[in-house]
Amino acid sequence: MKSQVQISPAGKRTIIVVATILTIVVCFLLVGVFHLGDEAAVGVFALAATLVGTIFIPVEIKNSQEVTCCQMLIDQNNYFHDNEHLMKVYQALERPQGAPGVWDGIEDTDIACYCTFFENLYLLYSHKIARIEDLDDLFGYRFFIFTNDCYVQEHHLLPTSSSYNEIFRLYEAWIRHRRKTGSPIPKAENAFSEEYLSGRLYMNDAARVPEAEVGSFEEKSTVFGIRTLGFDSVSPVLNLQARACEQIADKSLFYPLSRAELIESIYMDTVLGVFAPDGSLAGFAVLVNGRVSSRNLASDAGEQPGDVLTFDVVVTDPKWRGFGIQKHLTDCAVSLARSSGRKLILATVSPGNSFSLNNFLSKGFSVSKEGLRKYDSLERSLLSLDL
Repeated sequence: MKSQVQISPAGKRTIIVVATILTIVVCFLLVGVFHLGDEAAVGVFALAATLVGTIFIPVEIKNSQEVTCCQMLIDQNNYFHDNEHLMKVYQALERPQGAPGVWDGIEDTDIACYCTFFENLYLLYSHKIARIEDLDDLFGYRFFIFTNDCYVQEHHLLPTSSSYNEIFRLYEAWIRHRRKTGSPIPKAENAFSEEYLSGRLYMNDAARVPEAEVGSFEEKSTVFGIRTLGFDSVSPVLNLQARACEQIADKSLFYPLSRAELIESIYMDTVLGVFAPDGSLAGFAVLVNGRVSSRNLASDAGEQPGDVLTFDVVVTDPKWRGFGIQKHLTDCAVSLARSSGRKLILATVSPGNSFSLNNFLSKGFSVSKEGLRKYDSLERSLLSLDL
């Protein structure tokens, strides 16, 4: 890409002044050298005036546009602070994420108003009225603490993401600008991934299907329910995973699922949750459907992606271990694989994770490869189940 030379406003004024002086000097030289008559001399100077005016016109238009843009942004900023709906949401966003009662009293209409405000800013950007640089100083912080907030993502942006096309397009341009300039990104741990944005994953409406009951089972006189999970379960799933990881002394035994991967799978795969009698999440499994993805283990087994269901992650709450949760989730995976025409289920297990390995083996899986290096070069065994 060729570099672009940027000229400051002061530099532009200097160029105009120099061009004007040179034009006048040239006119005098023409009149003097060619001994032009009065009428011809007037014509020369009239032409010079036209040329100078031609130089000034685009500059004045540009200056007028910049003044108009600044005034519009000032008006938008004043509107933000004067709007009760916007300020309610902003005050909630300033409080710690996950704190009790943070979103009490915040209506859906308040959230919609906040979104609409930034959709209007996107129009200014997309029509080249304002640059990201113009928007960033005034509105960047307020934009990212909203779009990167867990609650906002899980309960508003993600469940109906295709309705927020302008928000995500603005997000893509804005976060690119902040990363390029090295500016901090508020709540960066929840930022949407590059793959999510460039792949326009937010346009996938399949994920708008509500959570559905899959079945139930009873172990030790305790009845558990199983259902597919949606975006409002993102935080509960990640919190459960964090609790389970705390109980593992050898961290190499388990490679945790990232927030970005979980969101991707809720859009494109199947995420199953097991619920205890009190309604709490007791376990979950992420099943990667037969799609082309680095998370599909088909390439490790020399199979076609469409023939494989990958048992990506399975986690049980430490307090519910011994209730057969992984085994029942495996049964659900087998049923799903058969109904969707898959020929094979694949999973990876650390050789040192005897509990998980034995659970898979008891369900008919066999070890097809050993010594694989996966997930930042951790050693894994590849398990398979023919259907």
